[in-house]
Amino acid sequence: MALSRAERFKLKSRMLAEIDDQASGWDTRRQNLLLQEFGLPTLAMSWSHGEPEFEDQIANLPDTDLLDMYGIVLGLDEQEVQNSVDEPDTGNWKPGYVRLFLSHSAHHKDFIGRVADELAVTGIHGFVAHDTMEVSKPWQQQIEQALRSMQAFVAVIHPEFNDSAWCHQEVGWALGSRVPKFVVRAGMDPKGFIGSDQWPSVHGLNPRKVADEISSWVATVPALGERMVDGLFKALESANNYVDAGATAARIAALDSLSVDQWNRLDDIYRANDQIHGGALPKKALRPFYQEHGRTWPPPPKSPMPASSPVSDPWSSPAGPDPWSIEPVDEPPF
Repeated sequence: MALSRAERFKLKSRMLAEIDDQASGWDTRRQNLLLQEFGLPTLAMSWSHGEPEFEDQIANLPDTDLLDMYGIVLGLDEQEVQNSVDEPDTGNWKPGYVRLFLSHSAHHKDFIGRVADELAVTGIHGFVAHDTMEVSKPWQQQIEQALRSMQAFVAVIHPEFNDSAWCHQEVGWALGSRVPKFVVRAGMDPKGFIGSDQWPSVHGLNPRKVADEISSWVATVPALGERMVDGLFKALESANNYVDAGATAARIAALDSLSVDQWNRLDDIYRANDQIHGGALPKKALRPFYQEHGRTWPPPPKSPMPASSPVSDPWSSPAGPDPWSIEPVDEPPF
């Protein structure tokens, strides 16, 4: 099956990101070896203005060769390449939310479940095994599906994490999928590849504070920031109590600004959800946000569509004579 433009763009973009990463080892000589393997023109060894670059040389690469090259550059086997192209089944994820996999030790599933509840009001669906899964489906299959379709990965390192084979497999999957990754230390430092960076500590913090640490990171990821805003609107729209509505409204009010379409969507949500227009907490958060940006508060009702004027009937209009009641004109005698 031929690749779509979106799929070709995605594959090329990921290859360029990998090649541009200085730590990946893709210098000009190695890039030329790759290009030669596919019968493509090589790059100049020293940069000069106007010389073609790697993206120019692969612009018209046939789909089959593009898939092969993608696998070579990212070190993926055939099945992993196919998984990168296929649109993943979103399974049990909440529509419109950021899809974030929360890797954790089973000993702390209740705590992580409360973290996920706090993330939900920020527009993030935190996948927590045993909480998000459907009981009628094989649990391992659901975890693998969530790992395939996640948009971000967070590991919460409690002391038991490093001794869990399942946690290590989830981390390995995340490293291989190259989704944005984040780690929080909850009493223990991570081991293995993810232990090479200095990660923040959340030891002793309550679930809300841990969720705040995670959501603050998500907001800084360019690919996820815009989706997180959409998730916030979705969370506000579906809020079924004024406490959750107030928490989500406060996070929306912390944004710098909104586009015209986003303002209009927020107006519609305010009017439609009685937990917002009837709740003190969401109104307390949104009122200064609206006023600060010169928006009418509260959002006024939608103006009704003007009734269309009836089409005039020339035969019944009072402005003209009834053509059937015109007096006959006397004809002159002959």
